Amino acid sequence: MSEYHHPLASVEVSDRGRRALDRLKEVFGVEELPEGFVALAGSENAINDLYMNLNRQLAEGKVSRSDKLLLAAAVASAAGSAPGVEFFSRAAIAAGRSQAELLEAIGVAGTCTLFNGHYRFRDHVSDDDKAAFEAFRAPFNANVFVKPLLPLTEVEAICIAVSSANGCHKCVQGHVAKAKAVGLNDEQIDEIIRAGSAALSASNIALALARVSGLTTGVSA
Repeated sequence: MSEYHHPLASVEVSDRGRRALDRLKEVFGVEELPEGFVALAGSENAINDLYMNLNRQLAEGKVSRSDKLLLAAAVASAAGSAPGVEFFSRAAIAAGRSQAELLEAIGVAGTCTLFNGHYRFRDHVSDDDKAAFEAFRAPFNANVFVKPLLPLTEVEAICIAVSSANGCHKCVQGHVAKAKAVGLNDEQIDEIIRAGSAALSASNIALALARVSGLTTGVSA
């Protein structure tokens, strides 16, 4: 029996692809990249799109860069992307966030996902059943919402991005309203959703290509 060979392994990475990888390291203050990013560099267009989208959408703006990186780590955790969590956590720490803040953000994302599942179900049931299910309480613990370590603006930013990624219509509406109530404006919410979308895309790539190895160029993750 021949040894298994991943069909996307042993790709050639051009000089342009290597430069994109180097820029990712430099911009995000990390020494290593997810293996999936390195594998993606076999496509010049794909790795440059990933670099440009992360660089632009996680840059300083109406929402701070460090807040966006914290949010990105939370979105990666909600997506189940361990390499995404590691990359964005390293970048967030390089930008001044603490381990405790990162764990709290991941906890917010986890609790938000819990409620997303509950309320998404209510949105999916027939109109005849909606009233019955909406009468039930959601009996879930949510200390990360009630007694948060993070500022409420950051909690709501994470919840907007995670609820959008999880496709929960009611939760998106509720968290946008709460975000405005605690001081976020429309421009900031737009930046939040763009940052979350870029983080989700990168996290999915990092996870999907996590076990691709054997690059012929010797590019190190």
